[in-house]
Amino acid sequence: MSTPHSVPIAEQGKHLLLRWFEGVWNQSRRETLFELLAPDAAIHDGAAELRGPEAFARFHDDLRASFSDFRITPVVALAEGDFVALHWSASFRHTPTGKPATITGTSIVRVQDGLFVEGWQNWDAASLATQLAE
Repeated sequence: MSTPHSVPIAEQGKHLLLRWFEGVWNQSRRETLFELLAPDAAIHDGAAELRGPEAFARFHDDLRASFSDFRITPVVALAEGDFVALHWSASFRHTPTGKPATITGTSIVRVQDGLFVEGWQNWDAASLATQLAE
């Protein structure tokens, strides 16, 4: 009789983070953020801090209002314990001008009980500003 193979928490975390980017951004499945963010999750985006799924949903909606055609591509994922880091590249279109843009970023999350409880994201805002100014 075989025993079920348990997936290490680090691998579970990688899967959740990849699911986040695919669902929330590539497929525009807003409900995914409510499925994966803990009710009191803290997301640190530079100097800004977003608390909980509702705050992140407003951030998401604001980005979706300004940009379209999102395509997030994972570059490298690393995990240790309950922390997962993903370096990614993103391409999208600035809706008001129609200009395409490409940036890179890194997201780090802490996973607990299958949900993101804290996250840090850093992306190349200077590159985006330069591309939109051209």
